[in-house]
Amino acid sequence: MATRVWHSIRNAFKAIREGELLLRLRADKFLMHILYLFLLMWATILLGLQVDKTLARVSENKAALEKLRIHHAEKEAALVKLHSASAAQIRLKELGSEATLPTEPATVIKTR
Repeated sequence: MATRVWHSIRNAFKAIREGELLLRLRADKFLMHILYLFLLMWATILLGLQVDKTLARVSENKAALEKLRIHHAEKEAALVKLHSASAAQIRLKELGSEATLPTEPATVIKTR
C-alpha cells in the first residue's frame, strides 16, 4: 500500500512537471469555463484598479477645489476692501489726486 501511495505521488509530480496535470484530470472538458472564469477575474481586477485610480483623482480634485475656494474668498475680500469709500479716498490721497468723495447727492437730470 505504501508503494502505491508513493507511486501516485511520484506520478502527480511527474504530471505537474511535464504540464499534463489538467489533461490527466480531464479538465479539458471545462476549458471554456476556465477561460471564462479567468476573463471575469481579470475584468474584476481591472475595474477595481480603475475605481481606485478614480477615487484618488477625486480626492486630489477636492483638495485643489478647496484651495481655489480659499483663494477666491481672499480675492473677494480684497475686492470688497478696495471698493469701500474710505479705502478709495485713502488711495486717492496716496496717488496725490485732488479728487474727493462727493459731499452732496447726485442730481437727477430729467429727460423727456
